[in-house]
This record gives sequence, C-alpha cells and structure tokens, in this order.
Amino acid sequence: MRVLATADLHYEFPEHRERVDALAAEMCRAGGDVLALAGDTFAHDLALLERCLRLFEPFHGERLLVAGNHDLWTRQGDSFALYDRLIPEAARAYGFHDLDAGPRVLGDVAFVGTIGWYDYSFRDDRLGVPLRFYEHKVAPGYALHDPAFARLVADTADIAPAGLRANSRWMDGAMIRWGFTDPAFNQLTLERLAAQLAAVEAQARTVVAVTHHIPFPEMLQRKHDPTWAFGNAFMGSVGLGQTLVRCPKVRHAVCGHSHSLERREVGAVRAVNVGCTYRMKRFEVLEV
Repeated sequence: MRVLATADLHYEFPEHRERVDALAAEMCRAGGDVLALAGDTFAHDLALLERCLRLFEPFHGERLLVAGNHDLWTRQGDSFALYDRLIPEAARAYGFHDLDAGPRVLGDVAFVGTIGWYDYSFRDDRLGVPLRFYEHKVAPGYALHDPAFARLVADTADIAPAGLRANSRWMDGAMIRWGFTDPAFNQLTLERLAAQLAAVEAQARTVVAVTHHIPFPEMLQRKHDPTWAFGNAFMGSVGLGQTLVRCPKVRHAVCGHSHSLERREVGAVRAVNVGCTYRMKRFEVLEV
C-alpha cells in the first residue's frame, strides 16, 4: 500500500499558497492508495480549510486528515467545537475522513490518528523555568513585562536563564479558546487514540498512526538555545508515544508540527516528521 503524507500546509498565509497548490498537484499526479494530512492546514477561517481540501479532489485513493493546533485557533468561537464537530464535518464534505473521529481500516492496514497535544512532559528541566510559566505559555521575561502575567513573576523575576528571549510566548495561549487545561485535553486525545488502537488491533496486520504533535522525544530538534528548549515543551507528549508503542502492530507514525524533517526508529515504529515549513512544502511516501 502506497501512502502519501504531508503536514503544516498553513493555507492561512496567502504569500505561500502557490507552493501549497503546487504540492497538492504533485501529490495527486504521484498517486497512491492513501493521502494523509497531519494537521495545521489552516487557521481561523474554515473556508480556507475547504479551499485547501478541494486541491486534493483529483487524488483517487482514501483521503485522511487530523487537525493541528493552528486549525483550532479562533478569535471568537470554540476551539473544541472546531476539533470535535466543525473540522470533521468539513472533512466529510470534501471527501476526507478526520481520524480524530475514528480509525479507518483498508484491507489489513488500519489508520489511526489524533491531533495529540502537550502536557509539558517534553520540557527541559535544566532551564529552571517553573511549571506555571508553561501552563500560561509565556517565558519569565515576557511575563515580567506584560501586566496580565505580573502575578507569575512576583518572586521569580530573575529566574529566566541566559539566552531565553524575553518575548517568548506560545501563541496557543492567545488563540485557543476552550475550558481545558493542556494536560486534560492531551489526556482526552490519548484515551481516544487508545480506543482506536484497541478497536483495530485484532483485524489489522499493520497500523499506521497519523498525529500532528510529536509522539517521541527522540524526534525533537534540539539546539543550544534556551528559547528553542522552552518551545519544545509544546511539541507533544511522552504519553502519545507510549500509547503508540503499547500496540505491537503500530509500524509507522507520521507527524508534523515542528517544521523539522526527522526520521527515527523507536522500537518497531518507523516514525517520520514530514518537515514542511511555512515556505517549503514537501511530502513523504510510505510503502506499507
């Protein structure tokens, strides 16, 4: 089975849409049995998701997707409604199946998926940044200069490690609107993924997992840069990878999110981060 996968198309940026258009045309020409989009297809405007999904209408195989964190960004709406209802509905209307809504079994190959999320289990404790800053998605320097976060730094104004930029902020904190904590939503996605794996394990020879967030710490891009290390806390969760490897039939895992091409073998799982950036678009081919 030939699987084409990409991620991080970010169709919300008009200056890069021609690159997405070209990639979609290339993937449709290349052909395959399955096409998968691993999140961050758009932001804010569902019409952009629909416009992007239409680009893949010439692809004759199964079309799958999961949402990404940018796909849940909203200025006035409900991010959980986007995740749980609106994106799956839009996907169905344009010939895609949202794997967060349930698995897909094609012959003896099962596809499972989730947006995943983060619970700060990827954070680097060597930074010495207290957990509450991750919970508010701002670095100590940012909190020090923004009155909205003054309570975070009342007695910790000097804890920011050298090199951690004062303007460091993870924008989900401003753009995600729901009643979940990050660990709570992460746990919900893990429970749904575990249920999918249990449902398909008996009937599948091989399981392919599609996630947006990164499942394995081995796939993080690490730099000698405290700002980069702070951001890695929002790349995924240890529990996501653990959920996958508990199912012995998971052989492939595809993700995005970090915009960094990575390939790793973790136990029996061949994991790949597609590695699209805002400007550069590419896809992976899996022979399953």
